[in-house]
Amino acid sequence: MRNTFIIPTSSHIELAKQISEQSSTPLLDVSISHFANTEIRTSIKESVRGKHIYILSSPNYDGVHSINDHIIETYLLIKTCKRSDASSITLLCPCYPYARQDKKDDSRVCISAKDIADLFVLGGINRIVCFDLHSHQIQGFFNIPCDNFYCINLIHDYLIQNYNINCNEYNDKFVIVAPDEGALKRVQQYANRFRMRFMVVSKERDYNKINTVEKAVVIGDKKYLQDRTAIIIDDMADTCGTVIKVGNVLIEKGAKDIVVIVTHGILSDPAIDRINNTDYIKEFIVSDSLPQKQNIARCPKLKVFSIANLMSEAINRLNSGGSLSEIFK
Repeated sequence: MRNTFIIPTSSHIELAKQISEQSSTPLLDVSISHFANTEIRTSIKESVRGKHIYILSSPNYDGVHSINDHIIETYLLIKTCKRSDASSITLLCPCYPYARQDKKDDSRVCISAKDIADLFVLGGINRIVCFDLHSHQIQGFFNIPCDNFYCINLIHDYLIQNYNINCNEYNDKFVIVAPDEGALKRVQQYANRFRMRFMVVSKERDYNKINTVEKAVVIGDKKYLQDRTAIIIDDMADTCGTVIKVGNVLIEKGAKDIVVIVTHGILSDPAIDRINNTDYIKEFIVSDSLPQKQNIARCPKLKVFSIANLMSEAINRLNSGGSLSEIFK
């Protein structure tokens, strides 16, 4: 008798189906409904007693339901599994919500990434699996195992297949760019992995305005930009204001064009319009940590690589007691 199941939330049903198929782990039948006043009701149609449950949740705004709706839906499903005597509950959360609010950077402000961690742990999860957390310190917000996987190999494979970066001439055609100091360590890892030169852009933000960059300055030898494709790599892109600001500076300093690679393509309005209307953006590459079907229909430059296989491998190794370290990078 099978003892391991995946519960999909409404946040990303397509990814849940792919992981289920690739890991040979069945999906449980779940009903999610909303009252007229927007209250959420969750119902699991099959027994979970004594079973190992994986809940797939990647909270996002889908045009109807908010990130907060998906968070509450996830919490209610966790509590339902806990009350129904599930043997273990693992939360698969590719795009961790509120990850940008990971520290107290002003008086009397919330540390929302920690508060969301407390909520999920209070619900009863035994483990959480994430991808490319905005800040590594978020792992320390949990008093349970928190596995943070990286997309570096997936991105490397994409660049080999689509940009032939393993050929002898590629290093003279590309340069990797960190869009801010916070992304520098991540970009250094990519540069070492790809054996490629890298640069960093220093951003000056107006913290009186949310998500607003006032000025961007390139740090590094500008000759490595001349007539090259600049590959901007970051963990997430929301409205793409930063990407456009950084891209403008790179083009001004001599870059030929821009390729953007981010793990989490949040792409809130007006992101798609900005990408479409910016000629120097050659391609915008994201993972499927968040649903991208509607965005792909609107943006021909948008390309998607999948994390489903990596998450499936993680499930299989957790089920068999295997090591996760081999697939961490």
